[in-house]
Amino acid sequence: MTLVKELINSIKANQKIIKPSKPLVWIDCEMTGLNITKDYIIEICCIITDGKLNIIDEKGYESTVYYDDSVLSTMNDWCQEHHRKSGLYDKVLNNPQRSLSIVQDELLEYIKKYVDPNKGILSGNSVHMDKFFMQKDFPKVIDYLHYRLVDVSSIMEVGNRHNPKLMQFQPKKIKDHTAKSDILESIGQLKWFQENYLKSEQESQSLIQKYEKERDEEFATKS
Repeated sequence: MTLVKELINSIKANQKIIKPSKPLVWIDCEMTGLNITKDYIIEICCIITDGKLNIIDEKGYESTVYYDDSVLSTMNDWCQEHHRKSGLYDKVLNNPQRSLSIVQDELLEYIKKYVDPNKGILSGNSVHMDKFFMQKDFPKVIDYLHYRLVDVSSIMEVGNRHNPKLMQFQPKKIKDHTAKSDILESIGQLKWFQENYLKSEQESQSLIQKYEKERDEEFATKS
């Protein structure tokens, strides 16, 4: 039985992982506050999807980052209330082995497993703020990713101005304020935008044909 298990484990280890097309690297961080110079990331989660928002690994990567009570006790009232309510405050304190350097290395290896260098687009809601903190705390991860972002909140803000009646029906957020639940909500939100607000290739077919015809006519004129 031991030999069979070893053989199975060996096969699994040598199985080639198929990397997703046009990968989106969804990341959400929970911080001690929003002041980049004095606050810290205390929880980070990463879920990777392909370009069509299919989740590659349901488990994803998720970890707290350890800081002691001298840091956590200085958080503002909002963070104190929500991080205690979610259990994150105690989870951080109870896992002193989760140092920043360990978590950064683990996260980078997780992303490398599915995404090639400079191919993964950092994605999320107001993800520019996560990137600001990660440039300080997780620079190796930021350097590995593409410089562009997919910010779902930007699409929402455009929609609120362009088609506010439709935006009234977008999915409501649960607001658990945990990194993983925030990512899953962001993916679901972008799916809703794709299905209800953004036009698909099929829906745009007549426009595509119109623009192709104009392009071909312009090219023929120049020739």
